[in-house]
Amino acid sequence: MRAAALCFLVMAGFGACDREEAPGLDPGYSEPMVNAFLIRTQYYDYSVDYSRYVEVFDNDGLRMVPVVTLNADTLLPFYYNPTQYRYGDENQFAVHAKYNLSVRHYWGEAFSHVVMPGNFSIESPPEGYILDIESTLVAAWQRSAGAQWYWLELYVSYDYTDSFGRWDDYDFELDTLVTDTFLRVSPRRIFPWYVADVLEGDASVVVWSGNGPAIEPGDQSNVRGAGFGFFNATNEPREKYFYVGAPPLRRRVPGQGEARARFTARLRARGQP
Repeated sequence: MRAAALCFLVMAGFGACDREEAPGLDPGYSEPMVNAFLIRTQYYDYSVDYSRYVEVFDNDGLRMVPVVTLNADTLLPFYYNPTQYRYGDENQFAVHAKYNLSVRHYWGEAFSHVVMPGNFSIESPPEGYILDIESTLVAAWQRSAGAQWYWLELYVSYDYTDSFGRWDDYDFELDTLVTDTFLRVSPRRIFPWYVADVLEGDASVVVWSGNGPAIEPGDQSNVRGAGFGFFNATNEPREKYFYVGAPPLRRRVPGQGEARARFTARLRARGQP
């Protein structure tokens, strides 16, 4: 009797581990990938945008419409095809708060959680700052509560003359991941040796505070259960816009909206098959 009971328990254990034995489920179906993020953006005019986005896909085809919930909210799909569903909206959400993501699908539930980083501001360079050819650029910002990392994008564009008096223009771009709240950039990186005099130009610093896997090669999935993928929360304050040499007649560097579009594309690219 005891041997029969032991055999039953062992067989039950194998059945729980081997999903091919589960009745009514297609053993050829793979677990889907989930790519999700929350973004809060404050623009230069102090207006604020919010975005909640979840993408669920399987190259072999989704067997059902996934049910996506974020805390107590059920998100509705705004795009779909046989292998991919996208969910999201622009509803306002709280900062410095925990968000639980659940994706229920054919094989079960994939889940994850992040903390939406708190609001912060970029403190340096100061308003109206003019960067000259011999200055070290210092970008500094407040600590964002709940942030695990910061992503910085720097854009510099200016007109100059070389040692022969010839005019030209130059663009410098830098994007990098940091865990501190400042970054120094030497003048040698922004002004090459052949730049003799800077005429006019402008620059901007954009910083995102983030929670969840950083945006770098080798990122590890933070989606668990019946699925894999990435879930991030990022907070972006007003950019710092300043001048190089002298104020230009018109803005030359990309606007904050374009920077946000590039950052969002970087997040979405991690969910591509």
